[in-house]
Amino acid sequence: MNTGVDAEVVRDVSAAAGASGPAPGDVRLTSVHNFRDVAGHGYALEPSGTMARGLVYRSTTLSVGEDDLGVLNRLGVSTVVDLRTDEEIVRQPDVIPDGAHYLAIDVLAGNTSAAAFTGAGTYSVEDARRETAIMYERFVVGDEERTGFGRVVRAVARSTGPAIVHCTAGKDRTGWTSAVLQLLAGVREEDVIADYMLTRELSVDFVNAIRSYVRAEMPERLEAIDVLIGVEEANIRRSLTALNREFGDVRRYLVDGAGVEAGLVDELGARLRAPR
Repeated sequence: MNTGVDAEVVRDVSAAAGASGPAPGDVRLTSVHNFRDVAGHGYALEPSGTMARGLVYRSTTLSVGEDDLGVLNRLGVSTVVDLRTDEEIVRQPDVIPDGAHYLAIDVLAGNTSAAAFTGAGTYSVEDARRETAIMYERFVVGDEERTGFGRVVRAVARSTGPAIVHCTAGKDRTGWTSAVLQLLAGVREEDVIADYMLTRELSVDFVNAIRSYVRAEMPERLEAIDVLIGVEEANIRRSLTALNREFGDVRRYLVDGAGVEAGLVDELGARLRAPR
């Protein structure tokens, strides 16, 4: 391969590794990594209450096996939001639960390839760090990215049943979407960061399989790939800092920055909080 670690390689090594570790919540899948409830066990909210569970799930590419597809069908999943690029989707299409609405939204908008791994083989370590930093900053300051995430939030808000939001590795694009929904519900920022970092634990086998492939096939690229597949607290803090600097809070980010209707944002925020 001459483009580095792309979606096709991620697919192959992911299948070989299997899903890793127990995820928070009651739903378990064995054929995809890092599948979990965005609300965790029911994150505590400010000033009180807990985040509602069973509304939004997150994962890597939804290449589920037959047994796991049955789990998703029993959950009644009604919306699947795919954050990947067209190229990623063509190489590894999702398996969609029965009756679910599928919506592809390329939130990167062509402005970086860091999260998609495409072209990763051309990156130096410095390139990988720079691209990753730019990506997390653009989640907030990029007009096209904000519009994309606004469409994602709008789809979740309009979902009639549980929604699944995912990308390829389930950590960058999916991680920011999860953070936005958690903040909207009222989850404390430190808990949002801790949830983001949980991906490091739940994707150990996934990451190790990619590293093994790269070490065997293209060892000179390993350091750069490590940056691209890593889960670093500095990344999510970069987005959170930009959000607070540019908009003050997540509601303004969604309404003023992403163009989501204020009423829809408020309605979703209320739904994301568990009834008392």
